[in-house]
Amino acid sequence: MNMDKVVDLYIRVSTSEQAEEGYSVGEQEERLKSYCAAFGYQVHAIHTDAGFSGASLDRPGIQKVVKDVRQGLCKKVIVWKLDRLSRSQKDTLILLEDVFLANDCHFISLMESFDTSTPFGRCVVGILAAFAQMERENIKMRTMMGIQAGLKAGYFYAPNAPIGYVYQMNADNKKELVPDPVFAPMIKSLYERLDAGDSLGNIAASFKVLYGFWKGTRNDTATELSRIARRKVYCGYVEHGGKVYRGRHTPIVDEDLWNRVNTRLQGNNKAYKRMYSGSDGLVSGLLFCGDCGGRLSIRGWGYGASKVNRYVCYSVSKCNKRMIKDPNCTNRGRHFAVSELDNLILDGIRKLSLDQSVFNAAASADTESPDDMLVLQERLASIDRQIERVLNLYQSGVMELNEISGRMNDLKEQRAEVSNMIEELETEQPVLSKSEAWKMVCSLDDVINGGNADALFTLVHTLIEKIVIYKGEVTIHWAFS
Repeated sequence: MNMDKVVDLYIRVSTSEQAEEGYSVGEQEERLKSYCAAFGYQVHAIHTDAGFSGASLDRPGIQKVVKDVRQGLCKKVIVWKLDRLSRSQKDTLILLEDVFLANDCHFISLMESFDTSTPFGRCVVGILAAFAQMERENIKMRTMMGIQAGLKAGYFYAPNAPIGYVYQMNADNKKELVPDPVFAPMIKSLYERLDAGDSLGNIAASFKVLYGFWKGTRNDTATELSRIARRKVYCGYVEHGGKVYRGRHTPIVDEDLWNRVNTRLQGNNKAYKRMYSGSDGLVSGLLFCGDCGGRLSIRGWGYGASKVNRYVCYSVSKCNKRMIKDPNCTNRGRHFAVSELDNLILDGIRKLSLDQSVFNAAASADTESPDDMLVLQERLASIDRQIERVLNLYQSGVMELNEISGRMNDLKEQRAEVSNMIEELETEQPVLSKSEAWKMVCSLDDVINGGNADALFTLVHTLIEKIVIYKGEVTIHWAFS
């Protein structure tokens, strides 16, 4: 068998093209087979991507073509038209240079009447790939212009309407938000109860009974309600790409109510994170390891009747691999029980209230820690470098897509996590003033005696920036000066 005559046929149609004449899978296959019969080519395999866009190479059919080429199972790849291969100039050139030609395999496009076995064919492929990408980018630009015009006109853009609204076609035959008679009252009740001081946990429990609104656990529902309450769509706005436009839909709540509720949520952000994330510790979210710099979480330590909930460094417990800073962390000495450390921190605050000279010393102490923002930015840059190296390995043919996909997903998750932490640092409130801190310190016992767990948590997290734990030693970094 003459291997130079062995070919793979590749066929692709996107969802929008499947109904167009000449683009269907059947039409392309028939024309490709006729071409092979005329030139005496032997078809090794026909790989099809039906309903896939040409914007990326994340397609099962094209990955099978790449595999066949690298294994030497075919010497030519034939498509009906160049843009069937890809609409990205970069992806097209990667396939031609790093996959096909690097493995002594040529590429033929029927409609453009050229192949890469000639220098002219390779030149024309590069030119046409540039035009294919230009057309794709023009389509994207026109689509975005249409969306921007719609946003300015007050239309909401998303596949699904936000809870509390439903889509309805208006006189201009465009989808428009209208209040949902079932869930709009729930949204209005959410804002009114938050404005009255009710907690998200209580609201979540009652909404299960009243509306059947329940997302997994009670904590999950409370978190979802917190996200809902922060959306400006409910007071008559639409948001897209960080910009806010006045909507044309009917608001469920007035803007003053929305502002009051979101001021409260923003002010108690740390408290809400703790209360509805399943953590019971008073100082959860403030604790850092004195060795590796990682965070501490609550873990059950011990066995049977002796099992106790303790604050343990993630690098030691290894319960979440993404939170491990150093697998060889030496902070393996004494692990504080949750109640023990919580009481120790409360005693530390109480000592400040008993002696103002101690308070003044704490306020003037140099408790500056390393620049967290700089550390996070360096971590983000490191992740970006890793992503670039993995992509280079793929583009050079050293690794295949299925080999790098898991690693890329992990890096993307890490990047999103670090980006969120940077965003949180950028939006942190200014340092608490000394006079405000003194009032809060002196109110500690009143808050404890009042039995309001929310208020106590907020007080502690407002006064303290972070707590560093290392082998039984506790260092409090105060958030006032």
